Amino acid sequence: MVDQHASMRLGARPVAVPRSGGYTLRDVLIFVFYSWRTIVIAGLIPLLIGGAAALVTKKEYTAKGLVLVLVSREHAGTDKATGEGPAVLSIEGLKLIESEAEIIESDAVLDEVVQAIGAELLYPELGRRRVLGLLGPLPAEERPRKAIELFRRDLGAEVQGDSNVIRISFRHPDPQLAAAAATAVIDAYRARRKQVFDVVLTPFLRGEMQRFTADLQGIDGQIRAIKLRFGVIDIDQDVILGANQADTILQRTRHIKERRATVRREVVAGQARLAALPDKLFDFTEQTNVMANDEDRNTLTRLLLERDSLVRNYAPDYPPLVQVNEKIARLRAQIVEKSKPLFNTGRTVRNPVVDFITTHLMELEIENEALDDQIAELDRQYADAIKRVDALRDAQASLHELERTRKVMETIYSEYAMRTEAARIDEEALTSQPTNVRVIEMPTVPITGTTLSWSFLAAGVFGSVLFGVAGGFAANWNRQVFLLPGEAEKRLGLPGLASFVVGAPKAGDPVSEGELSHLAAQIIDAQVGEQPIRAFQLLAAHGNDGEVEVAQGLADEFASRRGLQVLLADLSDGQVVARALGLRTAAAATEEIGGLAVLPLPGSPNLFAAVAGASAPLFEMRTSLRQAVGLMGELRQRFDVIMVVAPPLARNHLGRRTAALVDATILVLRAEATRGAAAAWTRDAILDSGGDLLGFVMTGRRFHIPSRIYRWL
Repeated sequence: MVDQHASMRLGARPVAVPRSGGYTLRDVLIFVFYSWRTIVIAGLIPLLIGGAAALVTKKEYTAKGLVLVLVSREHAGTDKATGEGPAVLSIEGLKLIESEAEIIESDAVLDEVVQAIGAELLYPELGRRRVLGLLGPLPAEERPRKAIELFRRDLGAEVQGDSNVIRISFRHPDPQLAAAAATAVIDAYRARRKQVFDVVLTPFLRGEMQRFTADLQGIDGQIRAIKLRFGVIDIDQDVILGANQADTILQRTRHIKERRATVRREVVAGQARLAALPDKLFDFTEQTNVMANDEDRNTLTRLLLERDSLVRNYAPDYPPLVQVNEKIARLRAQIVEKSKPLFNTGRTVRNPVVDFITTHLMELEIENEALDDQIAELDRQYADAIKRVDALRDAQASLHELERTRKVMETIYSEYAMRTEAARIDEEALTSQPTNVRVIEMPTVPITGTTLSWSFLAAGVFGSVLFGVAGGFAANWNRQVFLLPGEAEKRLGLPGLASFVVGAPKAGDPVSEGELSHLAAQIIDAQVGEQPIRAFQLLAAHGNDGEVEVAQGLADEFASRRGLQVLLADLSDGQVVARALGLRTAAAATEEIGGLAVLPLPGSPNLFAAVAGASAPLFEMRTSLRQAVGLMGELRQRFDVIMVVAPPLARNHLGRRTAALVDATILVLRAEATRGAAAAWTRDAILDSGGDLLGFVMTGRRFHIPSRIYRWL
């Protein structure tokens, strides 16, 4: 809401911007001096507690002893029943030494010590009345347990640096009991440790060896039975041989089937070729009419050739050509005369291909029958080989499982044999060698003691500081009133226009007059849109917050020092502002302007006051807003500054109505009196009613910081 109204609804420009920075050292010191009572009370609580604790604290004596722990195989991650144990590294050795310290502080060791010495001897308060004598003694059955808890609180078992040495200490007000208790702890620890680590394992390991021996014999019998049943020696080798045999038979079967398919195709092709061949073939035929020693045709041929040559080279009437033609004609006539009947001669023979193909077909059919028999035999052999391979695989799975189990059991059997022998040696050695714990120094009776009185006192002082700071912080955190204008600016989101100390503003006080002059300048310099502020309202958030003094000072500043025509309308109960200004009601001297009875004030020709302003039509709640604005316009024409002092909104609603008529409203807050919630509520009410806020004025400020400190800030 602050951001929503920060720009002034009517366009008024604020004269200052609320600061958003953090608090300064001076502000913090103001808060401290303001809440000094709370800080002192909060700081005294831990100081008193620390002082009381320092007074009642007794002097205690601490008895100390040193124990050396030798890291050996018994500290390994695995015990002697399952292995010799891994090599223990130095970093693991430190952890093992810490485990030894845990054994020292265990309930079993402490219970034995408490029983040996006596619970009430160690802690006599267990048998006394509790809570300042209001409660009876602790029940007898609960005392041992309580004594163990107290003993663990006073007992210390610390590993010395990176060594194998453990420092055992016990503090008690009685030095004799402190030494006796520390010695009893060492003795009880050594006894308890012997019970923890000394475990007899030989009977258990021997029993396990016998069990594994019987299991191994049973597995060997199963392996022999399987080998006899399947007739194998080396199962892996037999499986490979069986698989190779089946593969060889399969390859031969494939080759023979390929040959049989080829033979069958040759038989079919041969039969088709044989059916297409004739049984007999034509050998040759001869036809001729030529007689022996007959050269006429040859001669004719030569003549024809010669004529062709002559025709190409000579004319048709060339004599040699004519002679050749005559010879050809005579020779042809002679041939005709000599012609005789023709004679033919023919011979056929048996086709030799038929005999060859027939013989080859017989051979192929015989081979086909042989291949069929061979394939049937190979199929039978392959089936037998597959059965053999399947049986060997089953046997292989069973034998591998049994052999794997036997291998594991043989390994475990060997380990148990070694562990059994090692355990026997360890158990015999334990009876002849001392424990791995060496006592370096036995506890002695302490001479000097220690007390926590100074520690409690220092803690009380430190706590006092912390509680004081926390108390001051809580007091200022929960504070509902304002101490500084900056707080109001941050809380309300409004600029601080002026700030007056206690009793101000005062007439004749130069500081107050300077602050009033500055406030008046800010009001006059501010604008609503493009117009300066002519009418404003002073509104107190609570009442009696100094609005009377502020109004009086502003009226005097505007009228006397600036020469402006000022109208002061006091709407508060009893017209306290008018009385403070020396108003004398004289009905004859009043003037009605805008429905408001106006009376000039004596001593200032420029200052006027409204008589009975709360009941005037201008401020009457039943008057319409339009009419009220018109009446306010008449006042604006007559006066340069119209200042209205309205009662707090918690008492009367006049301030809401007036906020919509004036140009701006100025809140009046009293330091250390006006609650922040009331100021915020007043701000929101003015904004919601249609008014604008110019800022606030803070009165009643006090200087909490002494002057000798303040001048250094």
